[in-house]
Amino acid sequence: MYPFGPQYCETPDVLTAFPAETWNTWSNLIIVAFGLLALYLVYRRAPRAYDLWVLGILLVTNGVGSLLWHGLRTPWALAFDTTPGLLFLLFFVYFWARTFYGWLGAGLMFVAFLALQYLSALLVDATFPELPFFAGVAIPVVLLGLLLTWRSYRVSGRAALLGILALVLALSALLFRSIDLWACEYITMGTHFLWHGLLSAGAFSGILSLLALRSK
Repeated sequence: MYPFGPQYCETPDVLTAFPAETWNTWSNLIIVAFGLLALYLVYRRAPRAYDLWVLGILLVTNGVGSLLWHGLRTPWALAFDTTPGLLFLLFFVYFWARTFYGWLGAGLMFVAFLALQYLSALLVDATFPELPFFAGVAIPVVLLGLLLTWRSYRVSGRAALLGILALVLALSALLFRSIDLWACEYITMGTHFLWHGLLSAGAFSGILSLLALRSK
């Protein structure tokens, strides 16, 4: 059977056995580990923070889904991978904004964030078509992340530092996600597995930032 969906450095020409992509598959255990650790810390420090429970569960689910996707390369596994990851980003943005602007303000900011993502993706694709599709999507994430980090700093320096760390890790993850196919010539397994580790570390740092804000 020929592989379905996005191609990576590790993707074989023909699927024969599980896992289809060794490094890309087992590196997802890092995501699961960060998710479980996040759930444990939420349980210990803020057991009534139901929004943080949601983020931790989504992180674990994303790790399991991504493991199945890179191991099986089937359409349903790809949906199992991407859906929790997208939901994590959207919920995280909303929960972070709600900390400072309330339900209504966060809702309006969330709508503006989605609109800016759409426009940014169109603009970057039209101007720099050689860039990966998520390059345009990353711009609003960085802008909003910097705004909310600044607001976090006014409440907690530790929360702000964790927010900056989350952004740096996420951008580093995007870099390694982007150069995976190019790196095949130099690194047999590519660099996609680093996307898993760095992005999940960024997600974990983001949850820690929200935990720090809740302690104030």
